Amino acid sequence: MSKKSHKKPQAKKQVKPQAVISAPVSFGYEEMLGELEAIVADAQTRQSEEEAA
Repeated sequence: MSKKSHKKPQAKKQVKPQAVISAPVSFGYEEMLGELEAIVADAQTRQSEEEAA
């Protein structure tokens, strides 16, 4: 006859939901335009550096 080990079920830990991180305030037209201009300027700089190399 084989012996079976009986384990007591462990209590499950309750997971508390974390506070939702608020989304950044939506950009207006001017802010979005400024971001796009910065991206384009950065891309042009990288492109000119690659051409020089």
